Amino acid sequence: MVEQRTPRRKSTEAAGKIPKMVKSLMAETHVAREEGRPTAYCFIHCGYDEIIRAMDITPIWVENYAGVCAAKREAPRFLERAEADNLSRSLCTYATCGLGFDLFREELGEMPPDSPWGGMVKPDMMLGSGQMLCDPRYKWFQAAQHYMPDVPVYVNDTFWPPYEEDIDYRDVVDYYVKYMTDELRGLVTFLETQTGQKMDWDRLSELVDLTDRTWTLIWDTYELRRAIPTPMDTGDAMNTMVPTAFMIATQQAYDFFQELYDELKYRVDNQIGVIPDEKYRLMWGGGLPSWFALNDFNYFWSKGAVFPVETTYRIVETMAALDMPQVSDPLEHIAWRTMKYHTRWHDQARKRPGSHPDVERLIQYIEDYSIDGIVMHEAFSCRSWHPGLIWQLNTLKKIYKPIPVLTLGKDGIEKEEHRELPSLVLESDIVDISSYSEAETHQRIDAFIATVEAVKNR
Repeated sequence: MVEQRTPRRKSTEAAGKIPKMVKSLMAETHVAREEGRPTAYCFIHCGYDEIIRAMDITPIWVENYAGVCAAKREAPRFLERAEADNLSRSLCTYATCGLGFDLFREELGEMPPDSPWGGMVKPDMMLGSGQMLCDPRYKWFQAAQHYMPDVPVYVNDTFWPPYEEDIDYRDVVDYYVKYMTDELRGLVTFLETQTGQKMDWDRLSELVDLTDRTWTLIWDTYELRRAIPTPMDTGDAMNTMVPTAFMIATQQAYDFFQELYDELKYRVDNQIGVIPDEKYRLMWGGGLPSWFALNDFNYFWSKGAVFPVETTYRIVETMAALDMPQVSDPLEHIAWRTMKYHTRWHDQARKRPGSHPDVERLIQYIEDYSIDGIVMHEAFSCRSWHPGLIWQLNTLKKIYKPIPVLTLGKDGIEKEEHRELPSLVLESDIVDISSYSEAETHQRIDAFIATVEAVKNR
């Protein structure tokens, strides 16, 4: 067993409740298995949360479990098991950790010893996704069938229009919405066949409405973090994302964020910040975190730096911002919500030549949250998302000039200059701890904070 680390200090009471919630999610999968209720391997943010909950299917969140293994520093033995079966360590380590666990469990015929929080039970089905964000969502469960050939897979194709400067997404969005609605309907048919029960369409509509209200509440809660000092930072957000990603369409998730809203509102009203002396406001501008190194956020705190906003796992918008059309079919509503979320920044990007929706999002957060610098994390095994981060920073530097400053030149003429926005790109992985050096990471943070301070002083 790998040596455990001291848990990361948290700034909010709500974030401290998350480990118990994750344990409860894992325990529920074991209870469902024992009681003969259907279970399914699932991915986050794939558009089927309300569907599986309406049909009383217990989700087993495979990405979440890989993150738990990483945080507990128990992932190496599962990664090694997958690598021994010719799965490259350069593949998504969420996937290789999960596949190594599946292989180990099937070889033993029982749960691997000392599995974090009881381990993942063998599912009744696996629900993949053709989502173009992440290639393992299409291939992971196909690979898992090598170890569980009796478990069926359904791939739900939930992709969205890519951004093109010369193409208005509105010209094609109706096609995409119809396509996704048909895909979701196919998923319902698959689940009805697997479970032997019919969809309760009234219940599905209620859950869709609950998700809409929860999205808006989450957005309003996180917006409280604009305050100076900020009442909560990204370190806590990497915990409070659990109800967003793994419990959406449940009353428990809604109640959690109501509680978090009330806590943050109290902190804002009483000017209680994450740290006593907030000097620098940073944005986590992209990339999944190293789940085994969340203590790095505490190291930023020790330098007077906090993260009032992040793009990672901020996977909600307000319904008002999405401007949703009124439709009666809950599946079509889910499809429209997905399309509107993923095209949210398209219009803004088209107004600024050379920009991109992902960059426009960064700009908006920089301005809304008074950001002094950007931190990103490139995980070597997450090829679908992380390679574009440096491109985003380079594009941001080209098109965005924050805070104009008038300076007096040698010729006595005033000139307008622009304060640069320092950035730091950390390099490691999400699960594989062998890629990480705490000493080197902290040295890079030290140098970055020194730059932020110098720029801010100028």
